[in-house]
Amino acid sequence: MRPAATSVLVACLAVTAVPGLADQPRLRPNRDVDVTYRATGAGPLPDGRRLDQRVRWLAASQTMRIDPPTAGLYVIVDYAAKRMSVVREATRSVVDMAAPEGVAGMAGNPGEGTYVRRGEDTVAGQACTEWETLDHDRRKASVCITADGVLLRASTAGQAQVSAISVQYAPQDPAVFQIPPDYLRRSAEPRQ
Repeated sequence: MRPAATSVLVACLAVTAVPGLADQPRLRPNRDVDVTYRATGAGPLPDGRRLDQRVRWLAASQTMRIDPPTAGLYVIVDYAAKRMSVVREATRSVVDMAAPEGVAGMAGNPGEGTYVRRGEDTVAGQACTEWETLDHDRRKASVCITADGVLLRASTAGQAQVSAISVQYAPQDPAVFQIPPDYLRRSAEPRQ
């Protein structure tokens, strides 16, 4: 993936790390949802396009599908299996790997992050709570998350990075979270 195309992906994974505790936000949706995000920090691309990305969540299986702006490419993150797969439709190929602990919070350590409630807001027509925390580089970050665990906005060091522009709660088709069985699979993990 190109660096610009991964900015939304990284921001989404960075805050959907571990289930929320009573004094912290819920960090995984507890129901199916389809969200379109816009990268807002850099403004429009030189040709006037915006960087939009679709993220779908299948609550029953704790699985996320990320469709970045790059056509024919998507990422499946399986939180239960602690796995991530990058799928390229043009080459009918898949790169499988362990979901990075630092990005996807697969270690399941809920005490790792600290969140401070900073207020309420509305993004894409949805109410959310603003939380202050630190990003992976230990810089001040702000996230706005719904009560049911949907990330609506994320920013680092006061600069907006991603913001939801569309949120649709509806049952998701489990088939779109499946990797076609005939795709060539490779592992990105070192051989033992």
